[in-house]
Amino acid sequence: MKGRIVTILMLGGAIAAGAAAAYFAHAYIEDVLAQRRAQLESEYATVKVVVAATDLQPGTFLSPQNVALRDVPAAFLHAEAVRAEGWGEIAGRFLARSLRSGEPILMSHLAQDAAAGFSAQLSEGMRALTFPVDEESSISGMLAPGDRIDLFFTTTSGNETMTLPLLSGVPVIATGMRTLSNEHHPEVQNQRQYRTVTVSVKPQDAAKITLAQESGKLTVALRRPGDARALELPRLTKRSLLLDESSPRVNTRRRIEVILGGV
Repeated sequence: MKGRIVTILMLGGAIAAGAAAAYFAHAYIEDVLAQRRAQLESEYATVKVVVAATDLQPGTFLSPQNVALRDVPAAFLHAEAVRAEGWGEIAGRFLARSLRSGEPILMSHLAQDAAAGFSAQLSEGMRALTFPVDEESSISGMLAPGDRIDLFFTTTSGNETMTLPLLSGVPVIATGMRTLSNEHHPEVQNQRQYRTVTVSVKPQDAAKITLAQESGKLTVALRRPGDARALELPRLTKRSLLLDESSPRVNTRRRIEVILGGV
């Protein structure tokens, strides 16, 4: 009987010791995990940074419509990344390089000023040329950045007035202050009236437009999207307009009756 009691006590002690060991082992493991978790959280704590909401091109005007906030681990954060609290410092700035959707915006991505940002839209070797327009030449204000236009030149030589195609398929990159990069900005959305159009042309074509402005009248013709055909039109004068072979001709000759012989 006494031996059975001793056995039971020893068994109970062993169970208690095992339970205590398990408890302290579990507590130790939880403590180690908590310490490791805290270490990882401190190392990989996220901060909100300003990123591109969609693919952005050079010259893009930064606005709430084309940026977003994203959580990025502080350990992987670039030193020049713009944090959420720094958005006010870059709002309205222009990009000097392209960005992919989700890519953080860095201070080095920004143009130094608005002019630099706008010039970044130009292809290699091209020039931005601005010329004045009226309601007629602006197609009643319906031209928009991204359109392509044909330019016709009308002048007078001696007593003859003539019109000829000057340039075809010219890309419009701005109407007034409105560009492709800032057309969604509140300050330009309401500016539907404009007095200037800016186009992207080669230097020699810029010289042609400049001379044409001084020598006669420029007329704008809007192209359909995707139409890349070159203009193949001859010089048109009043005389050639009246003698246009495509117009129906009226035979004005009168028939004369000839009578032969007599009584």
